[in-house]
Amino acid sequence: MKKILVLILAMFLGLSVNAKSAKRDFSSVINESGVEKNAISVSIKDLNTGKPVYELNEKILMHPASVQKMLTLIPAMEILGDEYEFTTSIYKRGENEYIIKLGADPYLSYKDLKKLVNYIEEDAKKVYIDDSVLEQKYWGEGWQWDDDLNILMPRFNSYNLDGNLLKITIMPTEKGQLATIINPSKYPAVFINNVTTDEKNDVKVSRDNSISSNTLTLEGTVNKPVTVYIPLNNLKRYFNIRLTNALEDRKIYLKENFAKSKVEDKDTELGEVVHPINNAVDDILKNSNNLASEIVSKLAGGKAYNEKGTDSNGIKVFKEYCKKISLDDSKIRITDASGVSKNNLISADFISEFLIKNKDNKTLQKLPSPGEGTLTHRMLPIKNNLRAKTGTHNDASSIAGFLTSKNGNKYAFCIIINDTTSTVSDMKALEDYLLREAYLRL
Repeated sequence: MKKILVLILAMFLGLSVNAKSAKRDFSSVINESGVEKNAISVSIKDLNTGKPVYELNEKILMHPASVQKMLTLIPAMEILGDEYEFTTSIYKRGENEYIIKLGADPYLSYKDLKKLVNYIEEDAKKVYIDDSVLEQKYWGEGWQWDDDLNILMPRFNSYNLDGNLLKITIMPTEKGQLATIINPSKYPAVFINNVTTDEKNDVKVSRDNSISSNTLTLEGTVNKPVTVYIPLNNLKRYFNIRLTNALEDRKIYLKENFAKSKVEDKDTELGEVVHPINNAVDDILKNSNNLASEIVSKLAGGKAYNEKGTDSNGIKVFKEYCKKISLDDSKIRITDASGVSKNNLISADFISEFLIKNKDNKTLQKLPSPGEGTLTHRMLPIKNNLRAKTGTHNDASSIAGFLTSKNGNKYAFCIIINDTTSTVSDMKALEDYLLREAYLRL
């Protein structure tokens, strides 16, 4: 691996590394990388002919991580369309009852909620919630329960609000004294505060679900205000608390709790908050947003089959799309939209073939280039020749997309590495080198 890193550094410095001087082929580079060869799956195909130009373990099923998002996003966008908007609406029923219809908007904020509440008059007696857009399952199959403090893996359902993250601020006090925790949302979390005021900011958060899912332990030190985001464990409760906050800001105090009710034909729409789906497309492809990926897939499933959005309907959309483009998906397994679940099993060959069949798809035109999103610090020397989606998940690393070689040849590629003995940085270094070799040699 040290040899690979040296060569990558040379490329960054603009030293002469070309097809003639590079004596290693792909296989020898892999052999010398230190990454277990049987843990690597590679498929590089000519974009125009579909002919393989380099393959290694290309048919082996592996955990694809977030490159899977490309596979589920394209079919979902075909169903939803570029003009689709995540919409949260408010309706009036009778004289003084209101219904908030949720759209599972992954970008809905408390500020948006306050806009909707402005349509509610002071004599309001009851507010209903229509949460029928999605199933109330809040995580995907095979998601890791012990990773529930990972802000990249928040729970999700119809009640999405503020990215489904609890925002708290930790304020320093006197040196050596306990810091102050500020929770503006009033969400009833219990904080065991072991954070003291000292010379540096170093805060760690833990939660023991076997004791209490609402009890969080904070440890470390602060010397200036620190903002911490914590994945919420009860989205409906958080939504209801924030809705109550917004109502009370307008001096509206309801005597009854929020109840569920679907919008009826007799109800009158008063207003809505919308966010365009193109925001989600960019976020999914460039920033690998898991929440947005799951919601888009479920919403597409709901629209396609005129039912509530569910995991199974979203996957059904994907399978129907594969059938449409004549791509055999019988040997792979997909259990979520984002690639988070370790139950997902896909081959590099399947992904490269999927890319070839969708080479002209306008959604894939938004794939990031080096310098953008998850590629911000990777492969900058070939910025204009690469568009790709990355994936990272524990012992899995992946990258897939389109490459134009130095000679102007175009390729679809997929590299998946599932190696428990290598670091993520080593796996990504190997990916980068293989792509630079492809750029120079092919």
